[in-house]
Amino acid sequence: MAVAFEAMLGRVKDVCKRNGLLILSVLSVIVGCLLGFFLRTRRLSQQEISYFQFPGELLMRMLKMLILPLVVSSLMSGLAALDAKTSSRLGIITITYYLWTTFVAVIVGIIMVSIIHPGGAAQKENTEESGKPIMSSADALLDLIR
Repeated sequence: MAVAFEAMLGRVKDVCKRNGLLILSVLSVIVGCLLGFFLRTRRLSQQEISYFQFPGELLMRMLKMLILPLVVSSLMSGLAALDAKTSSRLGIITITYYLWTTFVAVIVGIIMVSIIHPGGAAQKENTEESGKPIMSSADALLDLIR
């Protein structure tokens, strides 16, 4: 009985070692969902909501910072693997495609921002009472990290 338990424990440790990141990712999604469902029932102040948003906002900003270097390095490594004649023509097509799609995305983004005015209502709510944005010391500290 003890030998079977030790063998099973060894297999579980091996699976956790090989799939640790996947297991932690799934657990974090489950914990986030449970926390979200639990906190939805409570009436949180705007300050408390901003504290809960802060780690996710940091993660999203870090991911946005990584996108361009990852895309450029993958394009460069892919082009470096090709021979010179093929890579010159394919490289020009790839760079032209990348610059064109970036240009179109920027134009669409500018048009959408000018139409929708995101964050405009939140700014009006914060500045209606006093004319200045409401800022606490915790907000200032979080802005330093952001």
